Amino acid sequence: MVKNNKQGFLQGALVLTLAAFISKFMGLFYRVLLTRLIGKQGIGLYQMAYPIYTTILVISRSGIPVAISKLVAEKVAEDNQKSAYRIFRVALSISFILGLIFSFGLIVTAKPIAQNILRDPRAFYSVLAIAPAIFFVSIMASYRGFFQGLQTMNPTAISQIVEQLVRMTTMLLLAYLLLSKGIKFASAGAAFGAVTGAIAGLTVLLYIYYKHKNEIDEFALSGPGDKLSISKIISRLASLAFPVTLGALVLPLMQFVDATLIPWRLQVAGFSINEATGLYGDFAGMAMVLVNFPTVLTVSLAASLVPAISEAFALGKDRLIKARTQSALRITIFICLPAAVGLLILATPITDMLFDVPEAGIPLRYVSWGVIFICLQQTSSSILQGIGKTAIPARNLFLGAALNAALNYQLTSIPGIGIRGAAFATASGFCLAAVLNLLAIGRLIGYNYNYQDMLLKPILSVVIMSLAIIPIYNKTISLANHNTVATLTAVFAGALIYGLVLMISGAVKERDIRLIPKVGDKLAVILLRIGLVRG
Repeated sequence: MVKNNKQGFLQGALVLTLAAFISKFMGLFYRVLLTRLIGKQGIGLYQMAYPIYTTILVISRSGIPVAISKLVAEKVAEDNQKSAYRIFRVALSISFILGLIFSFGLIVTAKPIAQNILRDPRAFYSVLAIAPAIFFVSIMASYRGFFQGLQTMNPTAISQIVEQLVRMTTMLLLAYLLLSKGIKFASAGAAFGAVTGAIAGLTVLLYIYYKHKNEIDEFALSGPGDKLSISKIISRLASLAFPVTLGALVLPLMQFVDATLIPWRLQVAGFSINEATGLYGDFAGMAMVLVNFPTVLTVSLAASLVPAISEAFALGKDRLIKARTQSALRITIFICLPAAVGLLILATPITDMLFDVPEAGIPLRYVSWGVIFICLQQTSSSILQGIGKTAIPARNLFLGAALNAALNYQLTSIPGIGIRGAAFATASGFCLAAVLNLLAIGRLIGYNYNYQDMLLKPILSVVIMSLAIIPIYNKTISLANHNTVATLTAVFAGALIYGLVLMISGAVKERDIRLIPKVGDKLAVILLRIGLVRG
């Protein structure tokens, strides 16, 4: 596995994309069932606790897998496997210690956090239930970073699926069993799913690691070694991980600020505590879940981009860096643009179909355009991290978060705007961060954006798709008189129309199709023969 299973950039991205799509689909499925089970207020309580967990989790583990992935990829490119393995072992020890400290710290402070920060004592049980997950996820992240540094994505993919499956099962089962004792206990049961999921995902990685222990031991003895001291390794890891952690910390901090700010400002606008919690559940527990679903692509690209671009950067291959940058950005736009427009047009039908809460379509409609910028922000951040500019995406996301907080504070408290203001603020914050990242990429690697292929042709395709979706939905619902049938028909028809127009316009090239692992060459020949792609 260590020697012969290195995957190409796009193949690695495809593996993680498939795994992440399965994981995200399961996540959306359990969120639909959980919302129907514990209601808007239950989801609101769950969402109040979750940003606390993710904020602390980022501090304990976020930058470490990226740093491991980058440094391992660099050392392997230099044929210095001994140093690569030593870096992994030191990072694993750090993750173990930090995970233990932060899990214990959250357990001890759960009650004051719920009472004084979240301002809802019921959230204590959810915070307490989710705290142990930090320890297991921190360790799991180090193993994932090691495998990704080897550009072997299968272990991460498998563990993601298993983690989500166990998490989903636990959440729904405990929420159902504890619902009779009250919403606060049902929400805590759902939160505990993060613990069992993390244990399951870590178990998978440990099994794969020790299954290939002989190969890994041989790998660990290969190469000259740099005679790196532990202090130098820690210093190198910290120099890479710290800015990445700061950047990764901004997003959960945004969610944490939302969890404390939105319900409070909604009450200022005249809503009761229960109404404010329910509206926050509409936004954070439903609308943002749908908005984040398309990021399955960018999260997967990010995991493959950092080691792939780091390898090209270490070897001084500027043309390869630009080629991989172009592929990643084009793929991101091709996917996120129709997703954003589809969520905008079908906001109410989708939330009605999934959650039986059509009013959640209100915040979804206002935050849907943020899909484009969330995806671009993630992909562009990974490109910058790959060339060693880890501080830039962190700074840009912080500026975006500041804009989000300012707009959130002002807009959400206005009675005529309310939860719409929170949605608009979130999209605006990611827009600023993405634009600043893209400008930095153009400046640092001399990349010239091909606006015709990257923007004009996808926009033309999505306009044609949009013009078709509404009449298809209206016609189907008049015939079938069923929202689910009409919504699914419109979604699938829109995706088919968009894909066909995108290929006919020439935005998708033959070389793009050939890059698809295993089936690319045969598929390219077929599409060329019928005239859907150009050479």
